[in-house]
Amino acid sequence: MTSFAVPLIAIALATSSSGGPGIPIAQSSSAGKQSSNVAAAPSDVERRLLETVRQQPDSFEAHRALASFYLRKGKVAAALPHLQRAQAIDHSQYANGYDLALVLLQTGKLSAAREQATRTLTLKDTGELHNLLGDIEERGGNLLAAAEEYQRAAHMDPTEEHLFDWGNNLVQLRAFEPATQVFTAAIERHPKSPRLRVGLGIAEYSRGQYEAAVKSFCEAADLAPSDPRPYQFLGEMYGVAPELAREITQRLARFVETRPRNALAHFYYAMNLWKGQPADSPPPDLKRVETLLRRAVVLDPKLAKGFLELGVLLSEQQRYKEAVLELRRAIRLEPDHAQAHYRLAQAYQRTGQESLAASELEIFERLSSPK
Repeated sequence: MTSFAVPLIAIALATSSSGGPGIPIAQSSSAGKQSSNVAAAPSDVERRLLETVRQQPDSFEAHRALASFYLRKGKVAAALPHLQRAQAIDHSQYANGYDLALVLLQTGKLSAAREQATRTLTLKDTGELHNLLGDIEERGGNLLAAAEEYQRAAHMDPTEEHLFDWGNNLVQLRAFEPATQVFTAAIERHPKSPRLRVGLGIAEYSRGQYEAAVKSFCEAADLAPSDPRPYQFLGEMYGVAPELAREITQRLARFVETRPRNALAHFYYAMNLWKGQPADSPPPDLKRVETLLRRAVVLDPKLAKGFLELGVLLSEQQRYKEAVLELRRAIRLEPDHAQAHYRLAQAYQRTGQESLAASELEIFERLSSPK
């Protein structure tokens, strides 16, 4: 069983459909009219908007329309100067102020983003602005300041996004019990959210509540059967809750079915079948395990742990010459993997290659010694 806890919160973050608040473009009526002609090619629309800006350089609507066009295309750097110009022309427009603060954050200008968001708060004190300030503080490494903003946003406007961000921030602060409470309450409001259940599972796992964590990840997988992220947590948990092994196995089998070209789907399913079953279960089907592991490394030739576990499996079947090949592939991908060197040393010993075995043991001891 591979321990994870807090570092894998990145996966939970990734379950956001937008990776954050996104670019909610509250267009002016002028921008909406100019962008509604779906028959026009983007280049033609862009040319018209640029020409309007050239002819009306002091028009808020012209700059706002062009900025909105770029935002819809994901061109935040191109949108920035037009958002700034629109803001300079009319700083009383909340939507433009919000988008400007968000784009400044996305382009790494944290101080300017903080100042702009704070100024926009004087126009309208909203949950989304406090959540944006939380993102800004979090990006700057100010987790406590971020926590205050996320909490305020969640109380003002308890959307799924705001509640998730607050709970996730608490996990990063290692405040696992409060995070559990936030995610639990959030799920009551938003029972169809898979990422809230992923966040709850992380908080529960971090508190040692392994069965509850497995159940939360299973529920997340059931809510989003084609989303790989809940399965990745379950895949790391083989052996941690033996009484729920069958629940995990069912989900990982589905992971392979829904993502047949996903290397980790095959790897996690193999490991669960091999090492994740209860003690009273029938012996694992090692041929099936081997097939899954081999498929995993074919799909991802850089999956070092796939080659390592394949080498271990072959060694346990006394197929040492084959094991040597797989373990050497694992080491080529991860030269500092101590256990791979140890396993390779054992395989060399079993094949009578004593000098190579001694060399691998020396590397293992060096890598394993305290720094």
